[in-house]
Amino acid sequence: MDQNKHALVHKQLTDVQVKQILTLDRMRMSQQNIADEVGCSQATVSCVLQTYEYETFTARPPKPGPTRKTSENDDQVIVRVAKANHTFSFRDITNLTGLNVSPRTVQRRLKEVDLVSRYARRKPLLTSQQKKDRMEWAKEHQDWTAEQWEKVIWSDEAYMRIGQDPRRRRVIRAPNTEFDEKNLCASFKSQRVTIMVWGCFAGNQLGPLLTFEQGGIGSDEYQDVLYDGLLGLLDDLDETKEWTDSDWEKMETTLIRRPRPYLFMHDNAPCHKTADVAELLADNGISVMKWPANSPDLNPIENLWRDMKTRFYLEFQKLKLVPSASKNSYAHYEEILQRVWSTTDTHFV
Repeated sequence: MDQNKHALVHKQLTDVQVKQILTLDRMRMSQQNIADEVGCSQATVSCVLQTYEYETFTARPPKPGPTRKTSENDDQVIVRVAKANHTFSFRDITNLTGLNVSPRTVQRRLKEVDLVSRYARRKPLLTSQQKKDRMEWAKEHQDWTAEQWEKVIWSDEAYMRIGQDPRRRRVIRAPNTEFDEKNLCASFKSQRVTIMVWGCFAGNQLGPLLTFEQGGIGSDEYQDVLYDGLLGLLDDLDETKEWTDSDWEKMETTLIRRPRPYLFMHDNAPCHKTADVAELLADNGISVMKWPANSPDLNPIENLWRDMKTRFYLEFQKLKLVPSASKNSYAHYEEILQRVWSTTDTHFV
């Protein structure tokens, strides 16, 4: 057989696969059935049978390549230095090793042991106590049933950036065309326009979406949010709730309102933790879920926000709007936000 055909077999199949083909052929299996068994083409099977004999086949020599520039001891030095200086560049790691090799060689040696360079992810750093609280929270809730989770009311605030695409977008382009207009993701140089929103949901039941034109909110504004948003959702849930004796038994008989077999989740923002807010929740028979600090990613409403931001942007683009901070524009944005929120599907959370 010619050298090119031999090289093709060498490249495509391992020694184990070649031996398997030879063995199955010895058992008088058809070439097509052998191909199906090994996971290759019938032509490859034919090529193997023409090239090798069952009785004489031995392990093939490794494919020749460039001479290795580092010894086993050098490789250990590279890995040790890289692990001790994991934020350094390959060039700096190369200099620290004192070896006469290139940064590219260092990169290849590290890749051989599954050490690669990647951009660091941005995440809040947790203290030991916060990590412990997260673990305890997870253990406490790990065996909860779907019915128990449906009684949790999840809430959060979010900022909607007007005219900004929240998605990371890829484009297929030729080299040196990254600044061609068709390959750009549009941005606006004018003043950034945002609207703060508050929302909540329980199970597949959405609560009201509240909007705020300016900045953040304090304790007084948050109490208004709870009256308009949380209590509004609870009233809707009460209308569809079939009350049982156990529901009544679980609640304090001294509550001034009807018992509420729900847990309310909000994070540890300062305006959420004031005495006035705690009193409002207690007076309305609302139990609050203990929430670990620095844990926004545990809240499933983040999935709703991600979906809503994308659909709000697509609606904004569809209407060919331009970001504006005028009163009329804010009113229009709020109208779009309410429409998008009302069509949110909570089943994917």
